[in-house]
Amino acid sequence: MRVSLRFRPEFASDLDAGRRWYEERSPGLGAVFAMECSRCLARIQRNPDWVAADADGVRSIRLTRFPYVIHFLLEDDLIVVLAVMFGGRDPSAWRGRA
Repeated sequence: MRVSLRFRPEFASDLDAGRRWYEERSPGLGAVFAMECSRCLARIQRNPDWVAADADGVRSIRLTRFPYVIHFLLEDDLIVVLAVMFGGRDPSAWRGRA
């Protein structure tokens, strides 16, 4: 099942903040971070059901190479991407986006 992606407006700033943080530590690493996010989103888009939902219906998947988590909702044939945030961050920082 391949479904469409829709991004909350905050997602772009989340992604950019993570990319800039890694780029400041090592040139080129920000681009690697962005590519890893893209690969993870492609996996979600191919098969969103393999990620379990919490009680609120939010699904979360950790990136393979970075300690970040992508949070999303599955609404029929639409994936609503809520956030990509550092895995140790307080979940209340993005919970209001659902």
